[in-house]
Amino acid sequence: MEEDGGLDLIDEIVKIHDSYQFEIKFTYQPEEKAKRTRYAVETYVFLPKSLGIDPASYPRTKFYEDVKSYVRLKTPTVLLKNLSGKNSPLDSLEKSVDNLAISQCQANSSDFEYRIKMFCSILKSCLRDEVAFIEKHHDAKDVEDNISDLLDNLKNLAKDFRKLSRKIKVPSIPEKFIALYEFADEYTSIISNECRHEIFDILRKYDIRRTSSISDKILEQAKEEISHRKECGYPSIPAEDGDNEEMTFRRSALKKIMGRILFLNRKTSAGGFLAEQMLFGISAGLAMAFATAVAFMSRDRIGEFSTLFFLLLVAAYIFKDRMKDILKTYFSNLVRKFFADRKTKIYSNLGQKIGFVKESFSFTDERELPRQIASARGKDPISDVHEGAYGENIILYRKDIMLISKNFGKIFPDFKISGINDITRFNIFRFLQRMDNPREDNFIPKKNDYLKVAGSRVYHVNIVIKNIAGTNTTTSRIRLVLTREGIKRIEEVK
Repeated sequence: MEEDGGLDLIDEIVKIHDSYQFEIKFTYQPEEKAKRTRYAVETYVFLPKSLGIDPASYPRTKFYEDVKSYVRLKTPTVLLKNLSGKNSPLDSLEKSVDNLAISQCQANSSDFEYRIKMFCSILKSCLRDEVAFIEKHHDAKDVEDNISDLLDNLKNLAKDFRKLSRKIKVPSIPEKFIALYEFADEYTSIISNECRHEIFDILRKYDIRRTSSISDKILEQAKEEISHRKECGYPSIPAEDGDNEEMTFRRSALKKIMGRILFLNRKTSAGGFLAEQMLFGISAGLAMAFATAVAFMSRDRIGEFSTLFFLLLVAAYIFKDRMKDILKTYFSNLVRKFFADRKTKIYSNLGQKIGFVKESFSFTDERELPRQIASARGKDPISDVHEGAYGENIILYRKDIMLISKNFGKIFPDFKISGINDITRFNIFRFLQRMDNPREDNFIPKKNDYLKVAGSRVYHVNIVIKNIAGTNTTTSRIRLVLTREGIKRIEEVK
């Protein structure tokens, strides 16, 4: 019998994607000693009834139209300073280029594509982690030394990466591989400058520019990168005047090209499909049995050729169709109680199954909430007063996840994959349709008059997330602050 393992921790990050969408990113880590790792996430969304979102107006079909999920591998962790040097990702990429120059066989071609995309993905993750570390430790005495080291490592890495240009731009290598290298060069230049800009903002935000040399160094390197892109003929050149459409488009396209190496293949099917179809068949059979019984009984008692017999057959046909639809609805709801709405099987790029995700959606009553969720929701006095006349409708979105732990070590031969990122993006546009005007006038008395000031009309949507890992559970609560114009902010509620 296979033993299942549980997780001690599920990482979650909630952030705004745009005016109408927010996303929750969960990081699931398989337990190495267990053959399979199982866990679940329950997301409770508390919607004011004044928004008009209820089971009648918001069925599960609309919910899944508003929810978009991505599943990808967690980026391998490598320090920025270790990206180059002996036995580093860049060293492996250089060896791959050497092999490609000798032979463009399928193995060499795939290896080159895999390594250059992985290098870009790891670099992006490295830069994000470096920026987060510096901001977290912005008050450290050696913060400027840390920033200077980061800038030096970044510049040296770009120099080493661009040395590959002389090896790859040779007659024996086809143009498509040279183009991929140039895409990678352009992409690394863009994300490196974004990192420099974020560091510059940290210096300004916390007023830690004790000397001008560090800020000058950032600006100098950023200008050098833009000059490099101009020399190479890359279109991603920011301009002071204009909408920088090309810059934005290429950054997004290059991100997708390089990041696709970590995305997983998925196959989604309706949960309980076979059981549902069998029950639909039973409903059709019962309806037909009813109509046939009416026909037989009527013929024996009334006769075949009479007006009454004809009317009874028409009535039986009408009731047969209605009975079939009613039974289908009943059986469909019954299936949803025992099966998930959707089941998504997750495969690696080589077709190896590494797990699945089951999803289910429903509305639940406040009286049926688990005590832990009701406590986490908690209501302050103003919420009780505001919701007293209306109350809340509560959406429950549940995910059940299973990972085949042993298969994670087989995905990439030279990188350890510690888990997957499950990114769920929610579109809240439908929630805004019945909201009032986003601004209201307020008045402040002055000496001889009133001053009219604008007031923002907001709605609070509370979300409680329950993570279940084996016998361990944790809960967190966030608040979406919405106006009719979209998401204003997200607040973490302690």
